[in-house]
Amino acid sequence: MRSTTLLLITLFIYCATGLSIELTAQEPEQVKGEYYGLKFDGRDSYVTLPHLNFTAWNTFTIEAWVKDWTGRICCEGKQGDPENSIWISIRASRHSAGWESNNGTNYSTRVDPNSVEGWDHVAMIYTGTEQVIYVNGKEVHRQNAPKPGPFVADRKFFLGAQEKWDEEQTKPAALFGKGIMRMFRVSNVVRYDKEFTPAQSFTPDANTELLLDFSKPDQTTLADVSKHKRNGTIHDAKWVLLTEE
Repeated sequence: MRSTTLLLITLFIYCATGLSIELTAQEPEQVKGEYYGLKFDGRDSYVTLPHLNFTAWNTFTIEAWVKDWTGRICCEGKQGDPENSIWISIRASRHSAGWESNNGTNYSTRVDPNSVEGWDHVAMIYTGTEQVIYVNGKEVHRQNAPKPGPFVADRKFFLGAQEKWDEEQTKPAALFGKGIMRMFRVSNVVRYDKEFTPAQSFTPDANTELLLDFSKPDQTTLADVSKHKRNGTIHDAKWVLLTEE
């Protein structure tokens, strides 16, 4: 009884201060007002998922909720022409958000969001003729662009990093992102065609290609709740307990 009381007092202090708690042991039961995120350290943390065939879709939307984020949010494909890649980075020196088409032709832009209490919703869209980026529901970029790709089919889709491009590199990933992620979705439709208020959570529908479930932390797997079940493998990213602010 005493240990339970101490745990409840500790949780109350963290909730009152808006701090996050890193989960290193058994996952606790989620209570109302609390939710989870994955913390990436900017050095070794990333998640790998199966290849996503963006060239099979005439339109798409990639979106994420991240907090205090710098660097790669996601990426598929190695760096360096003539191979094509697709990626989203924010607050990243010399890096951007966008994709490559037709053997390395670049369509991208730098993204520097104005956070709302540290959180940013980032959405990158292909309309069939244009590349559009929204941050916190506000349009920050639009340009004419062809469909991304084609991509090498054996490349995995990465969260929080990019696949290494030099065999001399000692890690499977590079260009690591740093921050907390609590939502990630890929759709084969245009989800947003004007400024909007980002939803806090989503449920899968017929157009959902990937929707990662951050509600039930697992030490090794990040579950995809879409019908495709493209589950991710967690590499050194740590679960944190968050609270509604």
